Amino acid sequence: MTGQLPVVLEFVATAERLAGRLASSRAVSEEGLGLAREAGYPNTVAAHLANLAMVAALRGAEEECERLAREALAIAVPHRVGLRVGVARYARALLDLGLGRHAAAHERFTALTAAGPGAGSPAVVWRAAPDHIEAAMGAGEEAAARAVLAAYERTSAHATTPETRAVLARCRGLVRSREEDFAEALRLHTNAFEAARTALLLGERLRRAQRPGEARAHLRGACETFERAGAGPWARRARGELRAAGEDGRAPVPAVLDALTPQESRIAGLVAEGLSSKRIAARLFLSPRTVEYHLYKIYPKLGIGSRTELARLMVLATGSSTEGTGAGSGQTLRHE
Repeated sequence: MTGQLPVVLEFVATAERLAGRLASSRAVSEEGLGLAREAGYPNTVAAHLANLAMVAALRGAEEECERLAREALAIAVPHRVGLRVGVARYARALLDLGLGRHAAAHERFTALTAAGPGAGSPAVVWRAAPDHIEAAMGAGEEAAARAVLAAYERTSAHATTPETRAVLARCRGLVRSREEDFAEALRLHTNAFEAARTALLLGERLRRAQRPGEARAHLRGACETFERAGAGPWARRARGELRAAGEDGRAPVPAVLDALTPQESRIAGLVAEGLSSKRIAARLFLSPRTVEYHLYKIYPKLGIGSRTELARLMVLATGSSTEGTGAGSGQTLRHE
């Protein structure tokens, strides 16, 4: 089981990132990275490094993203592990997109699409297509955006999940400049982070069409989601659009959970789920004493003094539910 865990954590970390839970994805990948290095699994090491580069890209941490991508590529390129190479290169392109460097992002995405076996992956190209379309449109490369959309429509022809249909509708809205496509995307979205990206694009369109009142609601919701996720560049973009739409877009007070290390954030999240120190220790391959030591450091950082307060704070900060854990029902969370 211990040998399988770092591989399993690849999928957990990716799922957390795709859901916009960046702090959780980062914590899971750092845990998986340490276990993969101990086990001597280079492919899995590269996977976690590439995922961490993706998280850093979404957070706008440029130096960290570049460092992690280089480390992932140094392992994956010699072994011709196309999936890992693709994700690491995707991270660099996504960083450029988030920072508004559309031309650079478009070039990187184009190279990613053209990469052959061992240097890229069809799965990564498919996943990156919506970002490629946004970068191409931002760079004024409408013909390229239309070509990527056509390919994305072909490869998504049999997709039936609401989220895939939502992202496809957003891409159509971008390329064809149709407001109804954005509305359809917002109706279909099941992923809050992707819904925020659609709301941002629609809000930008409405604001430029001299409809600031309609734009503000979309931009406000997007900004809140990005702030909660820690996606700094996207939040700054939404705040800038809010200001242009006539609303005070001042940056909020930094989230209190930002004071936690990734490991502390992971432990705090498990406390919010109602797990005891003993169960958290088993989940993270730590000793209960180490978990208690982390909690001892977490409490003063957050200005609290109990597990119940920590669980409530995590719910407020992340918008997650504590139904069934006892954290929201007045029950005291136990130490074991």
